[in-house]
Amino acid sequence: MAFRELVFTVSEDLAENLGDALMELGALSISVSDAAADTEAEKPLYGEPGLTPDRQAWEQSQVIALFDEEGLTATEISLALTEEGFQVNAPTERSVEEQDWVRLTQSQFDPIQVGQRLWVVPSWHEAPNDPNAVCLAVDPGLAFGTGSHPTTKLCMQWLEEHPDLASKTLLDYGCGSGILAIAAKLLGCGDALGVDIDPQAVISAKDNALRNEVVVDFRLPEEDTADSQHDVVVANILANPLQVLAPALCQRIASHGHIVLSGILERQAQEVIDTYQPWINLHVWRECDGWVCLTGQLNETQSEAQKKTLKTTESVNTHSRKLRVLGVSCLTLLSLLVLAQLFYLTRHGLALQLAKLPPVLQEPGLKTFKTIDGWLCQQLPCEDIALRDFSAWAIELANLKINPPAKLGSEVTGILELQIRNKLDAYVAWPHILLSITDANDAVLAEKLLSPKEWLPENDSFTADKGLRGPSEISSNVFMSLPNAAAGFRVRLLYVSDNAPQINTEDSKESSPQQPPSSTKE
Repeated sequence: MAFRELVFTVSEDLAENLGDALMELGALSISVSDAAADTEAEKPLYGEPGLTPDRQAWEQSQVIALFDEEGLTATEISLALTEEGFQVNAPTERSVEEQDWVRLTQSQFDPIQVGQRLWVVPSWHEAPNDPNAVCLAVDPGLAFGTGSHPTTKLCMQWLEEHPDLASKTLLDYGCGSGILAIAAKLLGCGDALGVDIDPQAVISAKDNALRNEVVVDFRLPEEDTADSQHDVVVANILANPLQVLAPALCQRIASHGHIVLSGILERQAQEVIDTYQPWINLHVWRECDGWVCLTGQLNETQSEAQKKTLKTTESVNTHSRKLRVLGVSCLTLLSLLVLAQLFYLTRHGLALQLAKLPPVLQEPGLKTFKTIDGWLCQQLPCEDIALRDFSAWAIELANLKINPPAKLGSEVTGILELQIRNKLDAYVAWPHILLSITDANDAVLAEKLLSPKEWLPENDSFTADKGLRGPSEISSNVFMSLPNAAAGFRVRLLYVSDNAPQINTEDSKESSPQQPPSSTKE
């Protein structure tokens, strides 16, 4: 398929809006270039690495819109732009034949000569026919990190022009693609370390090192814990981070070592120099397209000052670590006290829940609980109070035997036969018994609330205890007087407070207990 390119020449302030309008009219792509490209008036636009340039176009820009053959004609597009308020000249139209775009793109990237010997050579190109050439195999992607950006080029030129690298160690801080550390290794540098905050950059740098058959240790900052010192420290990042990192970077310079800083605009140079003044004297080494490379060497006096700063920093760090350890210890102790208090306050509820677990889990759970509870009760004033839970009890038998009166007008008596079972493998307090006595029509005649002492058998071993450990059961017979019309009954188990009033009224309606019953038998 053939395509058409429409080329508009416009001023800087129109370029971006015109591109947006052309995309709305069906353009497949938009590119903006310098109308003065390949002439002496050409002006490159660079932003700081990682940031968008302040200017998005040139004083005279070419906005190139790609359309397919079936799109609007040049006349229709010009008319539509006029209707939208654009005052632009008629575009130049040229045909673009279908091509192998990958091959065409690759053909636009030739080997880049960075210095006298250093070259960046894409993988699809042959190395330059120069026996002294030092070639880096890095495929162009983003301009920054391939040697084409002035900041990268300046650092690589500094490395090339210092032939004593063979006996030096190097730190590339903010290594990105790793090109500076790799270049140093190819130039004969000793051990090299690259550090970057971006995990993907570290992965890319390791791949580039393998491609160039060099050994460089690339890592993330959290992995760079040795704080090693190096003969050459290179940092090609932004001016602001360079200023923030000044103390840290200077502490990484070995005695009489060099630091090389780039990513700095000319107007920012003095500010960066002033920031580094307490540790090292910097100067502008070289300038390229508005960017500068700063460098400096650590002298003996500055080396001693650095050592003092390092000792002070280490002292502060040691003190900070001690404070952190103390803080963590206090927090841990406080947390343990809080947990112990919570355990103390909820120990009965925990025991109840453990007692309801399946047998496989119940035994080890209760064993552990008793161990902890026993230790806790040695430290705190604990009272071994039995659990109070309705669901723990099951009424196995409840029967009221009514004895007819011996003679007319005499008292009616009865025997309440009870058998209840504690289902839990835990110590559960005795419940109260609420006996509702009914007539033949199931109307409540009277209610009797029997405390444990009133319904338990007359046996000291029972009455002295405050409950029963399950699983176990107990039987009891309770003798009592009954209303004359007594014909039926209902039994409920419940817990009442110690100061709750006793219920024992004749001809009363059914009363609501203070807590819900566990079960009912008639």
